[in-house]
Amino acid sequence: MTATMPTRRAGAAVAALVANTLIVLTGALVRLTGSGLGCPTWPRCTSGSFVTTAEMGVHGVVEFGNRMLGIVVGLVTLTVVVVLLRDRNRPRWSLPLAIGVLAGVGVQGMIGGLSVRRALAPEIVAGHFLASMILIAALTVLIDLLRRPHAAFRLPADPWTRLTVVTLPVVLTTVLILGTLVTGSGPHAGDDTARRLGLDAAVLTTAHAVAVLLLVGVQAASLLFARAARPVRRAALMLLAVTLVQGVIGSVQNTLALPVPMVAAHVVTAALIVIAATHLVARAVRTTGDRHDSPEGRT
Repeated sequence: MTATMPTRRAGAAVAALVANTLIVLTGALVRLTGSGLGCPTWPRCTSGSFVTTAEMGVHGVVEFGNRMLGIVVGLVTLTVVVVLLRDRNRPRWSLPLAIGVLAGVGVQGMIGGLSVRRALAPEIVAGHFLASMILIAALTVLIDLLRRPHAAFRLPADPWTRLTVVTLPVVLTTVLILGTLVTGSGPHAGDDTARRLGLDAAVLTTAHAVAVLLLVGVQAASLLFARAARPVRRAALMLLAVTLVQGVIGSVQNTLALPVPMVAAHVVTAALIVIAATHLVARAVRTTGDRHDSPEGRT
């Protein structure tokens, strides 16, 4: 058991990350199919049933399915905590981080319930999405802790890499917040009766696009000028690739008037960008001291 524990704990964390990313997709599908009030109350699905009924139709099935996946996400995340509790050689901070994520999943469920009780208020729906992004980032950090238990926190010596570590989370957060404002002002509300933010969606879309261009610029500058270690450069290239795909999807979805499949893909790639960006920062600030963590692989 001892020999396989590192693999087991990392595998459990990866499973939790996959589950938390998957529920971002199903949550988007709830909204995009107009099923946000498929179960019109919470924690029950209807006033007289905890499960969806025939009267609720397809919308009830979609919304109830998302709720059931939320329970699965909680159980998978609980498994991570249990595995770490049983591992006496677990890395420092891994257990508190896992417990924090588990608590966050519980809070996330309550935010989802509140969004239903408040008839899909766009502010709450936006918070629901952003909370998922925080959980996904935390799980990415946890996976890095478990896969590289001997890595130590150390600010990068290269000034361009340090600048990337500082600016990347700020710009990415701006992109995500603007994205939720665009969504809260757009047509896919989750239900025809749901209130909208009432902001100018065209202006917000332009601001969102500018923020994405700035995000790409930060990444491009780090690749061009930073003397980063090979793992950091690989992580930066992966992030840039996902960001460019996300940008293409966003441009196409706007051109085609927000078709459901493209919007769903846009939401999922947003989660993938958070994973890639967090992985990049973790690689840059946690080093093992070997030659692979030196700029260009040199000691």
